Parts: sequence; structure tokens; C-alpha cells
Amino acid sequence: METSNLVTVSLVVTTAILIITPFFVTPKVKDSKRKKKNISSKEKETKTYTFGLINQGNNICFLNSVLQSLASLKSFRKYLEKKVENEPIIAERPVTVALHATLERLNEPLTKQQSFIATDVVWALQANARRLINRQQQDAHELFQFLFQSLGAEEDHSRRPKSLFDSELIRKMAAKIDKITNFVNDRNPLRGLTAYRVSCMKCGYCGPIRHTTFDNISIPLPSGLPSVPLDVLLRTYAGTDFIDEYNCPHCSLVETLAAIEKKLEVEKDAGKLENDRQVIKKALATDVDTDISGLLQLTKLVHVKNTASKVTMFAKLPDVFSIHFSRSIYYQSGFTFKNSCKVKFSETIDMMKYISGGYLANMPTGVGASCGEDPSVEGENIYKLKSVIVHQGDHKSGHFITYRRKEESDNWWRLSDEYVEEVKLKQVLNEEAYMLFYEKVQQ
Repeated sequence: METSNLVTVSLVVTTAILIITPFFVTPKVKDSKRKKKNISSKEKETKTYTFGLINQGNNICFLNSVLQSLASLKSFRKYLEKKVENEPIIAERPVTVALHATLERLNEPLTKQQSFIATDVVWALQANARRLINRQQQDAHELFQFLFQSLGAEEDHSRRPKSLFDSELIRKMAAKIDKITNFVNDRNPLRGLTAYRVSCMKCGYCGPIRHTTFDNISIPLPSGLPSVPLDVLLRTYAGTDFIDEYNCPHCSLVETLAAIEKKLEVEKDAGKLENDRQVIKKALATDVDTDISGLLQLTKLVHVKNTASKVTMFAKLPDVFSIHFSRSIYYQSGFTFKNSCKVKFSETIDMMKYISGGYLANMPTGVGASCGEDPSVEGENIYKLKSVIVHQGDHKSGHFITYRRKEESDNWWRLSDEYVEEVKLKQVLNEEAYMLFYEKVQQ
């Protein structure tokens, strides 16, 4: 009887996973036919292993690759640990709890090779988003974004005011007050901040500095090139770009003022026009970015579009720097191909050259944008490669694998679902990277 129940439960679990996970056809790869190498009894005693992740039904390799990469990030695992220690709100964080448990398990040392299915994470994502993972979802980067959107949604939900009538919650919070101190202030180690400023190439107007947050950056690769250095891509991303049709607020006010003054030369009843003239002159003298459309009585603003430069810098670097390379090439005919340009990346990168130092120069061409480098902080923004996600195959189908640095070691794992093997750094650096994960070196 007990055996029959066990078989029934196993079938139910397997069926549930196949239903809620996206369909993904994995081409045959060498891993499935890889033979185990003979090793001596001494090597068996000293050799250590790590968990593989089973690709149930050949459809969740992109999820497995992301989980293995995140498992290599020590600061991110510590961040999750702090979150789940807050017992009063564990029920509100199913994704956080499931992800924390899965990543910790992936870091357990093993004496023999073992694998498991990341069922808890899949079910938690489904419960949190109240929808199934898209069956057309076949991309590790999209899954990465979906995962962090879910974590963010849980974070926002936990910050909402709690009911004072929830006596059980108050009791738990009182008992664990030491653990939830500064809980809200814990920052996701993958979250950073970029700063950008737009400048009109015609009048020289420089807009205000604006900031946006990110948990990863996506960089398109050049087409037609066999390879490109990562440094070139980062300098292009954190550099100067040009906008063809920028609605310059200064030029728009100047053109509108000129139109009003021309009408005043022939207008008899100039009361409303004079009001509009004074409003625009005040805006030009004080703040051209102020919305004055509600103050104008007769005039509509003229929208002048000019060429502008946009300077982007990293204003605040995260503890974990995640980079995605967009490899899709779209043609007008409707066909889509994979860009096979190889990114030349290194084991460490110095991010100091890409940060803004707190300001952007007021130059319309963007050439004078300063990084604000300070020799006194040299070496404080060194990042070390922790994991690499690689996509094998073409744009329509393929397979995701992960290269992951071993904990406190310079050796690496190659993880293709449940197939795990040790490799050298040289092999990792020679791969066609799809996503890179660098972690800040603690000084």
C-alpha cells in the first residue's frame, strides 16, 4: 500500500512539473553520451562534487542555468538569507524562500554526484505571479528578469503597512525585533544605478541628470564582427550616444517666444499674448524644464526637434554586476538570426573607469563627460568573474549551460543540467558568453 502511494505521488509531481514548466526542445549534446572516467580510489576519497539540476522533459535548461549562476554569488545568497530570517513575513515571500533554499542546496559539498529538480522555485514563481511560466519562454535572460521581478514584487508587498489588528504578526515581530532591524534597508546586491544627461547639439542646452536602477544591463553586439572586447562594449554603453529627434525644451521655448512676438506686432488685443510672452520669458530665465502649458492662455508650445547627445554613466555600482549580450538580429523580411560575435572577457574587470564620480559635464557633445576617477580609491571597484551562461544552438532552438566558479577556489564547474564536470578557467574564457556575472572583490 505504501509503495503504491509513493508511485502515485511521484507521477503527480512529475506531471505537475511538465505542466507548469515551458516546453523547450534540447538538441542532443555530447553531455548525454559522456562516459564516466575511471578514477583511482584515492581520487574518489578526495574528489568533491556539486549538485546538478535535472531537466525534466528537456524543457527547463534556461531555469537551471540561471539558478546555477546565482548559486555562485556569495553576496546574493547572504542577501536572501537575511530576508528569510525575518520570520513574520516568510509567508509573503515564497520566491525568496524557495530561491534561498535552492541556492544553499546547490552549495552543499558532495562526495558523489547527485541531482535534483528545482521544483520549489518553479511552484513559487507560479504562485507569486499567479500565472504559469510562459511555454514560449525559452530564454535564460527573460527567466532572470522574471525571477527578479518576482523578488521585487515580494519586496514591495512586504513594505506595505501591516494591520494593527493582526495580533499574531505583532507578537512575532516583538519576539524577533532584533532580526528585523534595518530589514527594509537591505539592498539587493545586483541593484545598481545609472546616470544620464541629454544635451541639445544646436543650442547647447543640457538637461537635468536623471537616474535609473538596474539589476542587469543588456548590451547589443555588433553584427559582422567575429569578436569584440568587453571593455569596448562597456565603454559604448557607458558613453555617448546620439538622438536624432530630441524635443529640446529650450529651443521650443525660443521658437514659441519668437512666434508670439511676431503676432504682437499686428495684434490689437494683446492681453493674453502678453501674458503668454511673460510666462515663456520667465521659464527661459529660470527653468526651461518647467511645464508651463497650463499657464499659457492663447499660445500652444512649438515642439522643436534637434539632434542631441546622451551621456550615460554608472552612478552607483552593485556588488554583483550582471551583463546580458543581446544576440538577436532582426531583418525586415521577418527572419531572425543569432549573432555569433564572441565577447572577449577577462577573469577580472575594473569598473572605476565606467562610473561618473557624481557628476556629468555640461557639454553638448558629451566629450567632456567626466568619470571623476580618484587615485585614492583605485582598486576598490575590482570585480571577479563568478559564472557564465552559454547558449548552444541557433536562435530558434538550443541549450543553456553554465560555467560556475567553485566556492573559494580558482577551479570551475561546467554544468549542463544534471551533467557536471570540472574545467579550467582557460576553457571558460574561450566560450561564447550569453550572460556574465561578476562579483565585487571585498577589500
